[in-house]
Amino acid sequence: MRYLLFPLSFIYGSITAMRNLLFDYGIFKSQSYTIPIICIGNLSVGGTGKTPHTQYLLDLLKNNYKVAVLSRGYGRKNSNLQFVETTSNAFEVGDEPLQLKQNNPECLVVVEKNRNKGVKKILKDFPETEVILLDDGYQHRWINAGFNILITPFSSPYYKDYLMPVGKLRESNKGVSRANAVIFSKSPENTNPTLKKGMLERLHLFAHQEAYFSGIEYHKFKCISNNTELEENNPYSITLVSGIANTNPLIKYLEEKGHSINHLKYSDHHNYISNDIETILAEYNADKSIKKLILTTEKDATKLKQFLPHFKDVNFYYIPIEIKIEQSEKFKNQILDYVAKN
Repeated sequence: MRYLLFPLSFIYGSITAMRNLLFDYGIFKSQSYTIPIICIGNLSVGGTGKTPHTQYLLDLLKNNYKVAVLSRGYGRKNSNLQFVETTSNAFEVGDEPLQLKQNNPECLVVVEKNRNKGVKKILKDFPETEVILLDDGYQHRWINAGFNILITPFSSPYYKDYLMPVGKLRESNKGVSRANAVIFSKSPENTNPTLKKGMLERLHLFAHQEAYFSGIEYHKFKCISNNTELEENNPYSITLVSGIANTNPLIKYLEEKGHSINHLKYSDHHNYISNDIETILAEYNADKSIKKLILTTEKDATKLKQFLPHFKDVNFYYIPIEIKIEQSEKFKNQILDYVAKN
């Protein structure tokens, strides 16, 4: 059946290739700005870890620069431009922009599908802004970002994938040529150096491009209602609730810690409804273990918090994550050098 999709993939690839050529030759005009703009994106659909890497950049820059994040706000109910507040509703602004705002209340977070409109609004209303992070904007070529970061999963790098609908690629592998940095995300610890070398060679990067490996560091569970950390490290029976593209690294981590997992898996950016809450509670209550809890991701927590009254007297936590980049000093210097010069 998959082979029947190759003609559609060829047509899709031809359209995206023609679009990129029109931008490359200046027939479609990309707009440039005097402010440093860093784009974080990928060649494939979903699940590469763009938002945690955006958080990494915020942590790197926000103490010395006034940073704004501009996101499409994927999965939100409306499409109008909005300034995200810590009290915003995830269904209105998107789960990932809300997560970024709640973790960085001092930073400006804006959602707008038309990225040029978003940039112009930021510069008009907040002229003190010094850096803009363009979350998931790699294919939005109407903006000429000064620095492009391409993220590809370690387990399924773009060079092993196919164009949609056969695979998950939004555009051909040639799109990597626009990147200043390529990051293999969700890289396992202690990966064979020979394997890494082979992966780097397959990128066929130009002299001005750099490549890195990043991994996920999981932190202590936090109570979804008050953010207090769960100090106890003993194994739990966990009802895991997730609406993210790839939960395999999380499940592997939890199982290595000795936890038993009952996984309720929903689609990426899932909008939870009352029936979902009933299902989650039914699964949790059916678990007769003495030590048990409900666990979700930080992204899912932004949406599940509105149902907190249903979870009274329930052990309900989320698990924060942090990105760790190998050769972090080299990466930080590359970013800071770009910002300082622009």
